[in-house]
Amino acid sequence: MVWLRAVTSTRLVLALALAPAVAAAGALLLPGCGGDPSTAVQQRPAGEPTPASGAAAPAGPARTATAPANGFGDGIAWRGLEEGFREAASLKRPIMLVVHASWCSQCKALRPAFSDPALVDLSDRFVMINVDQDLEPASQQYGPDGRYVPRVLFFDAAGELDHELLNASRRRYKYYYSPHDDLVGAMRQALERHAKS
Repeated sequence: MVWLRAVTSTRLVLALALAPAVAAAGALLLPGCGGDPSTAVQQRPAGEPTPASGAAAPAGPARTATAPANGFGDGIAWRGLEEGFREAASLKRPIMLVVHASWCSQCKALRPAFSDPALVDLSDRFVMINVDQDLEPASQQYGPDGRYVPRVLFFDAAGELDHELLNASRRRYKYYYSPHDDLVGAMRQALERHAKS
């Protein structure tokens, strides 16, 4: 019971401290986006190899991240917004864009999904873009059905949003993915549609 009071107090302090910034950003809060300490990130240690999942990555040197992971899988070669769209055009790879916010508990709950070995393996065939919408206001233009977080969107190599690649299990907030949704399946579908032959 003491732990519950500490968690509630911590949430209250964080909510009060972040309220002006959240209100100024005009972001939509989904239910549960108040912070949850039970969503701690479990990451693979640096340098530990990723098990093969059968998806072959394009040949070439291993790519490294040039943008922070923000808890969304350290084994992924993350890019910033502008850099990612330029790289996709250059390499002719589809894009997976993850838009999140540091204060959102649903975003924090989604983070461990990006340490899934199958997702990490598939990420080598994409340009993976990771942005905090509060730190990168330009990312808010990528909200075809709202500025809620988290949003996961897929684009072709030319930077065109694939409006058909969305979370089919949702009637509203169609680009919202929870930890229970099939991100790996969505990535495979994006590759079928947009990977160069």
